[in-house]
Amino acid sequence: MRSGFCENLWFQSLQRRRLLRTIVAFTGSFLILWAGISIAQAQITLASSDPASGTRGVSIEKVLQFRFNQPLPSDVQELQLNVTPETPLIFDLREDQLLIKPQDPWQHSTDYTVQIPAQTSLGLGEAVSLQFRTEPQFTYTRDIQPLLDASCVGCHRPEGRQRNQLLNSYSAVLQYVTPGDPGSILIDPRWTQRHASVRTVVNPNLPQQGGSPEIAYVRQLGYPVARLGQWTAEETEIVRTWIVQDQAAEDIDS
Repeated sequence: MRSGFCENLWFQSLQRRRLLRTIVAFTGSFLILWAGISIAQAQITLASSDPASGTRGVSIEKVLQFRFNQPLPSDVQELQLNVTPETPLIFDLREDQLLIKPQDPWQHSTDYTVQIPAQTSLGLGEAVSLQFRTEPQFTYTRDIQPLLDASCVGCHRPEGRQRNQLLNSYSAVLQYVTPGDPGSILIDPRWTQRHASVRTVVNPNLPQQGGSPEIAYVRQLGYPVARLGQWTAEETEIVRTWIVQDQAAEDIDS
């Protein structure tokens, strides 16, 4: 009797233990399933980008960096994206970052738009868009002003002989430049050929104190007198590229 009672208690205890394990197992599965649903529903969104959208003067070697709010899938082999103007791109995924670079350097002085559509393979719930402008190849401050100082500003300044046609500042130069126009006066052959005659009337051996404001100016800046009124073919092309391609940019971020 006692033995049967004990066996019955053991059987009931075993049933309770099995029921408990079943409940725990079911609860655990439910928690895992619930967590999986939560992760799936937590969409990946953009946290930041480098450069920020709207940035100007971006290096032509720049690798675009997109940082997201959580790690990205590591097994993505293809990525849907659009870039204007059309450019072959390479991408890489590193934890929560998407890195994009062009196969060849970006073009100078170009407005780019990169669009990454929403896509399930990336877990991206909403589209991402980035606009930026690349750096100019040449700028007034870095490249054009030294050429003008060496060849033109000696005459074309308030103290010079051509004070009515100033070239001694960026705003003054823009009086003879239409950004993007290869026919701008500053590179008009009639202008450059006329000023080439300066070399034939200037005595390079004339002392600085000899009364020539042009010679005094270039010597003060350390340029050779023979540079007066002279641009080489390469320098003329630099100025042309600055006007046409770089839209007469003043600085890198212009």
